[in-house]
Amino acid sequence: MSTWRPLEANEPIGVVALSGPVDPDRLAAGLNVLRSWDRPVELASNLMARQSYLAGDDRSRLDGLTELLDRGVRTFVAARGGYGVTRLMKRLPWNRLVDQGIRFVGFSDLTALLNPLSASVVQIHGPMAAAGLSRPSNARRLKDVLEGRLLGRPVAEFPESSVLRHGHSRGVVVGGNLSLMVSLLGTPWEPDFTDRVVFLEEVSEPPYRLDRMLTHLRDSVSFSRVKALICGSLHACRPHAECASRWADLLLENTPQGVPVVVDLPFGHGARNLAFPIGARVEVETRRGAVIWST
Repeated sequence: MSTWRPLEANEPIGVVALSGPVDPDRLAAGLNVLRSWDRPVELASNLMARQSYLAGDDRSRLDGLTELLDRGVRTFVAARGGYGVTRLMKRLPWNRLVDQGIRFVGFSDLTALLNPLSASVVQIHGPMAAAGLSRPSNARRLKDVLEGRLLGRPVAEFPESSVLRHGHSRGVVVGGNLSLMVSLLGTPWEPDFTDRVVFLEEVSEPPYRLDRMLTHLRDSVSFSRVKALICGSLHACRPHAECASRWADLLLENTPQGVPVVVDLPFGHGARNLAFPIGARVEVETRRGAVIWST
């Protein structure tokens, strides 16, 4: 099982831009939050770079990360998502990231990075410096997770209306953005879903694309052996009513019988995006209405 460690006293937090170009006002708001935690904040050199839909070319985005690694940073908050991480996968210093116990905080495009690294160190699906961190509830939750206050406690609580299929399961979490999870299939970083609690969320996708991606996921070799499926938001998926209804049907259709399925958890591209541990062992109790981070 992956290891977990809380932030140490005065441990720095690095902010990296591995994906799309960053909005300066949103970044400033997120940096204010991080600096209010009274610990050093280290910034990647490419943070304000722009090359079309990327925060600089591949080399500058990779250099921004390695520079902070050289400064001893072990916890990184992504500036934003978008696209770009998968372009770097073959060039990332994987051995160094694992050996140094590096963890990332992010969502969306960062899904591609969180899952491979979660095999050794628990990663955090959560708000990014220029994408959601300025919302006080998101910031409080991320700080609580990083400082170790959620271990052994519920990381999600939900009403009966969120349960599509009841059940009680335990397993290690994999997942994040659905389209990114699908993009990893057939690559060296393909996730193993065997005995896993799978977490999914999505943004701006119509029903037919949700259908296609879930079908693709279902047909991967190990997906038939998942232990539970827990889902965050379907943000800006239109038409909303059709997406919500079709999504529920698709989830039940594409998961094995007896596997608990829960929807509408406060994670993903919506305004409320609470930090959630990828690679942690959790317990899903639908009758209790909770996902608990197991010790």
